[in-house]
Amino acid sequence: MDNGSFLTLPEVVSSLESPVVMMTANRGFLDLLHNLLFSIQRFHLRMNLVIVCEDKSSYRNLSNGVRGLSIPYLVVLTHLNESVRNATRYGSANYLDLVQKRVSYLKLFVESGLDVLYIDADIVLLGDPFRHFEKKADLIVANEYRKGNNFCTCFLFLRAKRIVRTFLDEWLGALPNDTRGNQKTFNKVIRRDDFKKKITKQVLPANVFVSGMTFRESTTPWRKRKPQPALVHANWMIGRENKRGMFKQAGLWFVPKG
Repeated sequence: MDNGSFLTLPEVVSSLESPVVMMTANRGFLDLLHNLLFSIQRFHLRMNLVIVCEDKSSYRNLSNGVRGLSIPYLVVLTHLNESVRNATRYGSANYLDLVQKRVSYLKLFVESGLDVLYIDADIVLLGDPFRHFEKKADLIVANEYRKGNNFCTCFLFLRAKRIVRTFLDEWLGALPNDTRGNQKTFNKVIRRDDFKKKITKQVLPANVFVSGMTFRESTTPWRKRKPQPALVHANWMIGRENKRGMFKQAGLWFVPKG
């Protein structure tokens, strides 16, 4: 792939400071990513933001700046093959390509000695997630259910440790067998005996790190919920319009009008 004058992640990773907050962008979901960025700005969260763009169109959009957005972020273009620019449907070949490449990006950060938090574009932050993180934890992950465990790779923190690098190698190697994205293999690999014993894992509370399923179980406005959510994830629904609609209905659409 000819990247021309576009910066890529391998070119800049050595200059970054830990911890890094990574997001990915493609043209089809830029409005959701903008909303996530505005949520970070609204709540005055200070983060080392790195946005890996999957196409040159989203790279140009973010590099030119977003009207009303003043928080700093670094934009890089994928060093892997560019993905489809349009919105992708869950389970499609294009969707698999997008979500499985994220594991390679995470591996590059960790191999470079950087702790990294990945946040999916269809999330809004309502507080500082780092204050919930345990310092002893090697891997910190959201849970989709109030009861039972189905770990969600859309919000995932990894420390730059050797055992985490080994885990990422195994996760990456298992991805060709994952027909849903990357989450099925993540849950399978992290439950292996060798990683259960060697990785210190923190599972975040589902009523604070709130999935779309959990969020819709209650009609209480998010500001009045106890405990106060640190984030809301618009998953368990298909399509950009449905995700945006959920955020707007809940008062969680922070992109300025006009």
